[in-house]
Amino acid sequence: MGLAPVTFSTDVFPRGILLGGLRRLMASNGDFKFSYKEDPNYGPFLESVNGVAGNNNDHTYWELLVKTPDGEIKRPDVGIGCYIPSPNEKIILKFSKW
Repeated sequence: MGLAPVTFSTDVFPRGILLGGLRRLMASNGDFKFSYKEDPNYGPFLESVNGVAGNNNDHTYWELLVKTPDGEIKRPDVGIGCYIPSPNEKIILKFSKW
């Protein structure tokens, strides 16, 4: 889809949710910005990352993936408001098409 990968680092409090880590990253690093919408049934979901937003007409969205320390890439069954990262995981926010 033409978006070059960019890497950022941040911390999440022990047993803290990913949304907190993303907020912390945005507050400490001017190169990272994100927005989300609050769905009344499913909670927060990513709307845009660094000015690039998903679009229903183009069938695009931000997919949450997790790379475990052993290299496995998985798709969590919860979103940014419920996902609790484990130590040394890498969070991948992938602009995807459905």
